[in-house]
Amino acid sequence: MKFKDMVNGCIDYIGRHRMLLLLLSGLSFMSILDIPGSPAFKMPNSIQVLYLTFVSIFKGLLLLMLMAPLFKTRLGRIVIWILTVLFASLAATNAISFHYYGIGITRKLILIFAQTNKAEAMGFMPGLMQNLLYLSKSTWLYICVLLSVGLIYLVRLMTGKLFGALITVCGAVGLFAFTLFCMTYTSGRTAHLLSVRLIKYGKEVKDANKEYEELRRHKRPLPYKNTAKSEHKASQVIVVLGESAHRRHHSLYGYRLSTTPCLELLADSLVVFTDVIGSSKSTAGNMERILSLKEDDTTCDDGLKFPLVVDLFKEMDYKIFWLSNQERSGTVSNTSGVMAMNADVINYVGAENSEDALVVRYDEALLLPMIQALNDTSAYKLIFLHLLGSHVEYKTRYPVNFDVFSAKDEIAAFQYPWLDEAMAQRRAEYDNSIRYTDSLLGEIIRKASQLDEPTIVVYFSDHGEEVYDYGAYSGRNDNAVQVPFIFYANEAYSSANREILERIKAVKDKPLSTANLVHFLISLTGGTYELYVPRLDILSDEYVTRPRYVDEEIWSHDLK
Repeated sequence: MKFKDMVNGCIDYIGRHRMLLLLLSGLSFMSILDIPGSPAFKMPNSIQVLYLTFVSIFKGLLLLMLMAPLFKTRLGRIVIWILTVLFASLAATNAISFHYYGIGITRKLILIFAQTNKAEAMGFMPGLMQNLLYLSKSTWLYICVLLSVGLIYLVRLMTGKLFGALITVCGAVGLFAFTLFCMTYTSGRTAHLLSVRLIKYGKEVKDANKEYEELRRHKRPLPYKNTAKSEHKASQVIVVLGESAHRRHHSLYGYRLSTTPCLELLADSLVVFTDVIGSSKSTAGNMERILSLKEDDTTCDDGLKFPLVVDLFKEMDYKIFWLSNQERSGTVSNTSGVMAMNADVINYVGAENSEDALVVRYDEALLLPMIQALNDTSAYKLIFLHLLGSHVEYKTRYPVNFDVFSAKDEIAAFQYPWLDEAMAQRRAEYDNSIRYTDSLLGEIIRKASQLDEPTIVVYFSDHGEEVYDYGAYSGRNDNAVQVPFIFYANEAYSSANREILERIKAVKDKPLSTANLVHFLISLTGGTYELYVPRLDILSDEYVTRPRYVDEEIWSHDLK
């Protein structure tokens, strides 16, 4: 068969099944509706519409071609309609879930289904039905129906050859757009197929639950629980756990670009620690010490075998809120989800897994849950906010209005001989993510300042990143563990605890490891506990300045 005859045959086939193709393309549109709008991809609205349109036509065309052998038999045609109904069900689920709840068929949605019991499902259904009823009265729905009817009428007026040729061209554009997407982004490719999503995410959920249960079995009950007491000097404690933010890139610490304008405006009410490091170059390595009483120089056993901060403060009558924009399990976090599992309120506002790019959220998604936590009627609260902060890819961590710095700004400010355009742009994206976190910290501190109850805010990052600071290198080395550490107390706390505040100001330049956070918090809240260690508490007169450990070895800078 000549190539021309094959093309003509395909065009005739498309023309004969034009209504089915329209249906498949429409369902394809619904099946990928959640992809281009994800912050991970940052497509302008107009590009999103064009991408959805052409890729949906390409996908519908591909599905129609795959169905060709099935049209030859009656059984095959029955299979086609069964598969189409299944596809329609999944596509509608994806579109409706994305429209109302911000997530399509993703790992997080499958996990929600897996963890939902019958009673929860029955309680959820009335709200869903009400939403669908409201949708049935929406003006936009009727506009879409009218446009669809108009499109069907227009397609019917076309000859089969004209329609087939037009669709073939649109499908080719869609193929090009999808290829460009795959070349540009490392995630979201397989998400274009709902069947692959179900299999991939379903397996991940099963494996994650198995790992989660295995980790949970390693947890130990809080020892000496009867010794955990508190004077509750701070009624509300907000601990903001940053991600990948290097101290050097904060203008609050002298950086040349204005990355922390909000914190600088608040500088007079802050205590800015100048020599704090994380205990690891990885998030998991830091979190297992931040959330437990495992010391930085302990080189055996994992954090789950030590008393956990969440369990300790629960015994001190604090209600614990774990609000996270990171994952419950996967490549970014590790055991932190298990270490926080006894919190009274647990809310993962974004992806349940770091590879679930379609559920990426900006850190501002934590503000509403934080406000709800502050409004909770419990007398004492410990609120953890776990940010995505400046985790790679940096450009996906902030909205477009925080695209402040450019490669030109970096080159002009630093004039490093090794800094080319690409390196400078990466630095600019990193600095923009720092500036975005700064805006959130400003908002968190503003909320704390308005409270009548004694409230404190502690912010630090788990570790930092080297972004071409000393050469053509980007990543985590021994320098990357230098992190910002900032303390804020509102008027109610400051006036009632002036001695503590003066002590904090006096020790802000002493060397500190974030692994000792728990002892710092115990002092700030007026707590006591059998396993509290004064030599690790920077507020204690018994605090010992010693070489700090990073990844279970003495930090190279403390050896000098």
